[in-house]
Amino acid sequence: MSPMMNATATAIFQTDLASSGKTAPEWIELFPAGPQIKARDGRAWTLEPSRVLAAFAANKGPLAIDYEHAQAHKAPKGEEAPAAGWIVELQERDGGVWGRVEWVAKAARQIVAREYRFISPDFNHTREGVITRLNGAGLVNRPALVMTALAHEQPDQHSQQETPMLKAIAKALGLAETADEAAILSAIATRDGERKALCQALKIDDKGGQAEITAAITKLQEDTATALAAVQNGGAAEVSSLRTELNETKTALAQLQEKNAEREIDLALDAAALAGKITPATRETYRAMCSLEGGLDKFNALVATLPVIAAPSKLDGKQPETTAEADLDPVALASEARAYVNEKAAQGITVSITDAVAHVKEKRQ
Repeated sequence: MSPMMNATATAIFQTDLASSGKTAPEWIELFPAGPQIKARDGRAWTLEPSRVLAAFAANKGPLAIDYEHAQAHKAPKGEEAPAAGWIVELQERDGGVWGRVEWVAKAARQIVAREYRFISPDFNHTREGVITRLNGAGLVNRPALVMTALAHEQPDQHSQQETPMLKAIAKALGLAETADEAAILSAIATRDGERKALCQALKIDDKGGQAEITAAITKLQEDTATALAAVQNGGAAEVSSLRTELNETKTALAQLQEKNAEREIDLALDAAALAGKITPATRETYRAMCSLEGGLDKFNALVATLPVIAAPSKLDGKQPETTAEADLDPVALASEARAYVNEKAAQGITVSITDAVAHVKEKRQ
């Protein structure tokens, strides 16, 4: 799933912050002119300024500039990682990316005094080296240093957790394990469409859940019993015709109940997996539990009490998302994220499904 794999990197470019005079510069160069850019230590990436600017706009907030990338190295350990400034605006200039910074007073004095002279952007990029978003930056003084902990390309923690989970979900949906996020979201949307079609067939609100569907099926059974009573009191010809219809109704009803039960179990397992409450290794165990009489209700009650065991994490120093986020409806979340991807695509902007999901979650908060 190479399109979904992202790495985080930092780079030192030839940007002297103190060269602007006796005040810290308001605008700083974050990425030199592209599309091919290279750090002083030899690493190279592809820069698409419009993509970086679009991700910044979707973030809807400033990005921190810290000291020596403390957000990535110290904050995860609970150590202090104060901000030196805040990137509040990005611009494309001659193929490069510049940022307008609101400096903290202490950092501004240090820059003027040349205590810090270089800027090192912290960014995400694909396996192919295409820069996807700016996470922030750090004031540094060692332009030849290779930031080993962040600079070598590798899937981040979220990607490592995400890959086996997505493979399991793809398999549960009847897809190949190599299916990407778009295919998985499409399959989930298809299942949701089937649920809505079932609701329409039962003449109930298409937002109906298991309780509403069960009630509608119960009513259908009662109507079937009424029809059976009428058959028993009818004439021979009418009885034969009605019995045929009754048998067809019973068969269709049994198939409908079985299909609905399987669909509800799959949706419940998918939702729990996407919320990080269960792992691929326990999926079939929980399926067996759901298949028992009353098992689905017990499973849903159990999931509500389970902690998030596969929650996504970031390397930009943000706190982990709370379990409240895990309670989001994954089907609705997936649909809204896909709509956002399509909307940006129509504008000529490429947004990954991971970034789209993050955007939707942030918008809901």
